[in-house]
Amino acid sequence: MIHIRYHLITVAAIFLALGIGILLGGTAGQSWFALKEQEFLSSMEAKYDKALKSNNELKQQLNQLIVQIEQSNQEVIHLMAVRYAQDLQGSKVYVWHPDEMRLDHLKRILFTVGVEMIPYQQGRVPLDWPLLVFGREKPPWLTELPASCHWLHVEQLPDSPSRQWKLLEDVQTLLKEKRLEREKS
Repeated sequence: MIHIRYHLITVAAIFLALGIGILLGGTAGQSWFALKEQEFLSSMEAKYDKALKSNNELKQQLNQLIVQIEQSNQEVIHLMAVRYAQDLQGSKVYVWHPDEMRLDHLKRILFTVGVEMIPYQQGRVPLDWPLLVFGREKPPWLTELPASCHWLHVEQLPDSPSRQWKLLEDVQTLLKEKRLEREKS
């Protein structure tokens, strides 16, 4: 059997070790902890400054690329105007699109090559100029148009120069077909 004296000595030793640990941790450990904390904060500040500098450099590069892209787009539009101005100058096309779709960029391109956009009103038969229909799905009234109507369904607005060229080629083809049809009749 263990005497109570051993229990008391064990409990006293535990409290003595706990006291010594608190005393050492509060005095000697605090400076070490503060030093490591300061090193960590300095390291984080350096990383933050580096990331901020990198972010600013990337913003400058992005702005330069945006300017270059805009210049390239202007050059492409100019090339389109040179290429299609003779064939398309003075032409008109009817245009139908959903209300939520914005055609500002397309208007600028067509205006540059000399094509006037006329808003299409449903129920009207476009006899003299082709019809461009924009939207993911063909509207149901499109199939009800007479066979003499020339139309083109474009699911997605041309957002790249190659798609813009393709659209202008298609418009040019539609206008040629319309002219040939008029000459035959």
